Amino acid sequence: MPLWRNKPKSDKGNYHKRRTYEQGKAEIDAAHLMTQRLFCDALRFWRRCMKRSCKRHRRCLGDAHSCFMRGHYRVPPSQRLRAQKIVIAGGARKIAPSTHIEWAVRRVAFRELTSWIFG
Repeated sequence: MPLWRNKPKSDKGNYHKRRTYEQGKAEIDAAHLMTQRLFCDALRFWRRCMKRSCKRHRRCLGDAHSCFMRGHYRVPPSQRLRAQKIVIAGGARKIAPSTHIEWAVRRVAFRELTSWIFG
């Protein structure tokens, strides 16, 4: 077995764990979409979905962003706080956040979540 210093660089492992800007942006966008989907379920937007071509049986699974943007202005502040507590807990099924970024996005204020621009 070769000594540690004599191993080729590919065998030593990849210790450059920084991600590129594009990878980070994609991860943040995915976290925002998941959080918006949890808000759609917590606020039950699917009960008053007016869109006929809904991808989910009486729910909008196809595009959570449009469902969220279509119904967020009808939500009173008291329901926003209740929904935020449900989203932080992971929704009705208690889904744990997949990344630390998603954990942070779930705790963002409702107003900032609606103003996120996807890239």
